[in-house]
Amino acid sequence: MSPITRGGPSAQGGPEPDTTVAEAVDAAEAPARVDARTAGSSFLWSAASFGSSKLLVFLTTLVMARLLVPEDFGVVAVGLAIVSFLEVALDLGVGSALVYEQERGITRRVQTAFTLNVAIASACTAAGVLAGPLVARVFDVQDTTLLQVLFLYFLLRGLVQVPDAVLRRDLAFRRRALIEVARAVVRGVVSIALAATGAGAWALVAGILASEAVGVVLTWVAVRFVPVLAFDRSAARALLGFGTAVLSLKVLGAVSENADYFIIGAQLGTAALGIYTLGYRIPEIVLANVFWIFSSVAFSIYARARSEDLQELRTAVLRAMRIITLFAFPTGVGIAVVSTSLTPTLLGPGWEAAAAPMAFIALSMAASSIGYASGDVFPAVGRPGLLIKIVAPTTAVKVVGLLLAAPYGLTAMAATACGLSAVFATIRLLVVDRLLGLRLTTSLEAMSPGLVAAAGAALGALPVVLLRPTGVVTLVGAVAAGVLGAVALLVLLRRAALRDLWQLIGAMRPRRSGDAAAGAR
Repeated sequence: MSPITRGGPSAQGGPEPDTTVAEAVDAAEAPARVDARTAGSSFLWSAASFGSSKLLVFLTTLVMARLLVPEDFGVVAVGLAIVSFLEVALDLGVGSALVYEQERGITRRVQTAFTLNVAIASACTAAGVLAGPLVARVFDVQDTTLLQVLFLYFLLRGLVQVPDAVLRRDLAFRRRALIEVARAVVRGVVSIALAATGAGAWALVAGILASEAVGVVLTWVAVRFVPVLAFDRSAARALLGFGTAVLSLKVLGAVSENADYFIIGAQLGTAALGIYTLGYRIPEIVLANVFWIFSSVAFSIYARARSEDLQELRTAVLRAMRIITLFAFPTGVGIAVVSTSLTPTLLGPGWEAAAAPMAFIALSMAASSIGYASGDVFPAVGRPGLLIKIVAPTTAVKVVGLLLAAPYGLTAMAATACGLSAVFATIRLLVVDRLLGLRLTTSLEAMSPGLVAAAGAALGALPVVLLRPTGVVTLVGAVAAGVLGAVALLVLLRRAALRDLWQLIGAMRPRRSGDAAAGAR
């Protein structure tokens, strides 16, 4: 979900609710009021940035899994869960406001936003350092100093968030990609080098902080940012007013996304948390990170579509839903099917207990893809408050469900999260359809290629997994069979979806002149 809050027209006018996916696709191919090439180029650079950096971090994690023990990962996971939760307060929504307002240059408003961020980052850092002993006691962490040092992350993030928002405002995704790759390389080099010398959990912490420090320097250079601690009361009021709903959604999202980590760490211990963390990592790399990229681009597409008319927004949402579920459904099912071979192959011996949680986590993420396609619809039609009304109770239900499942172990918790994700996705879909004036059958038709591909992936991969022992050969064979099964069933039942996907890829090719984002210099 990308809960960027902005004003917009209410859901009025436009065609009747029986709009079909075919009509939506035809509308998208008409003289485009939404610039598919620019959006595609932005997506490609976002993908390059996020994908390459996360791949490097993932490879680093695989190496570290052979150098460290589960307790090391668990200790750092405790700190990172707290950091992830509190980090939502750092931006205060002002970065989103800067992107929305589309000012040019480093204005007094930008410096005011920077001042606000540095102030809150300093407060979070101080609070984290002071609370370090309490956190260590609650989660049975022996090294209190490690947690306190990790909380310096807040200060580094506070220094970079506004300059990074300027890069996003100017659509400078190429420069952001280079910075992200550099950060990931630094994190890997520092972490692995220290782990090889026996630094233990400190290797993970040092790598994270070194990565953030490099990110600050490179981002400031890329933006030509000269920090000035300035404060304009009217600008601050406008920035904070815009960011209120954004911050509320971020807080709720942080609670929802990190509840499992807190509950496992508190009730099952750091060793169990380490296993769960790596079981989560593979679906996160393959699915959640792609969702994030997709959502960051959907922000721009929906904004432009909304500025035209409701039919443009309907078309954009249906296409987004079709594409993201076509990727997420078969991928999530595929990871779940091959998890027993995937875990020992990638993580090495000793991590077999992560396989079952990984399977349910992958299925949960597949279901949540629906929310990533529709997250920006609510603010796009001027209803961010409605999204808060949905997210608040579903978050509470998720926390209670995980607490009830915790005594039964990691797999029970992951299975509970999976079931709840499916229910929440259904609720979100029904509300979005009502907002846009779409029939449920129209949205289900948009998702049908993904469902068909998921069935094909399962039919292809399951026999290989069931008939062969776990291992590399089984993993490779099952993946190949799953891909073939998905493609074959799509060709038989939803051939048009493959054609639409190919056309979209063609529209996404960037201009030869290079960074399509350079138009916003």
